[in-house]
Amino acid sequence: MTTSASVSCLSRAPRPDARLRLFCFHHAGGGASFFSSWARRVPSDVDVLPVQLPGREARYREPRYQDAGEVVDALGRDLAPCLDAGPWAAYGHSMGALLSFALAAARLRAGGRGPDALFLGAYAAPHRTPTLPPPDRYEDGELARLLVDFGGLDPRFLGRADWLRVLLPILRDDLRICASHQRAGLPDPDDERARLPLTVEAFAGTDDPLVDPAAVRAWGRYVHRFRLTPVPGGHFFPREAPDAFFDRLNRSLARLLAEPGAPPGAPG
Repeated sequence: MTTSASVSCLSRAPRPDARLRLFCFHHAGGGASFFSSWARRVPSDVDVLPVQLPGREARYREPRYQDAGEVVDALGRDLAPCLDAGPWAAYGHSMGALLSFALAAARLRAGGRGPDALFLGAYAAPHRTPTLPPPDRYEDGELARLLVDFGGLDPRFLGRADWLRVLLPILRDDLRICASHQRAGLPDPDDERARLPLTVEAFAGTDDPLVDPAAVRAWGRYVHRFRLTPVPGGHFFPREAPDAFFDRLNRSLARLLAEPGAPPGAPG
């Protein structure tokens, strides 16, 4: 790989010596810091590149997106030099699964280089019951309690109105992104001819209170090659049970490194 130019949604330039770039897309209400430990846990030939959406963490002062189509278009423009430069894969967690898949679909529609593999975590296929609640169903206190219940928020936030005033608007805008998935240009799951030539491995936490594994399995209706991998833990299994999750992810990454362009595992 030769492209090392920086882009606004990445905290650093990609490593030119990496054999595979792994772009990581965070969950609703989250940020790129969710992936801060990943570089130490994956093979050294894999360059972990967390994608930071605007309006949070280091990009806090930038306006946030509320529409899935708009954010996917922006990511496509921003990341294009990196995605065109060589082999890449992506991991998307919860909302990030939706965005990474929509980005891959947009790349293929435009004739660009698609991912060698796409890893999706903790998110139902878009035509199934939504993984996350509508953006305006709950009052602030109810929404905060819901986040605590499924492991997305430290209980200490419940007593800090100042913290919640910062977090909850970010979360609600991200929920609007999820609710607008029909504007993200996804294929029709009922049309077998529309299935994308992608290899997808989807991860589902065995104790996830938000996502039914059958709804995660339904991603298989969008692509040619699909595998569902159950892992221990709840909605945030990479953080709750990292050893088990990275054991499975690294097996797939090792196969990609050994046979570039090959599926990460037999279709399930």
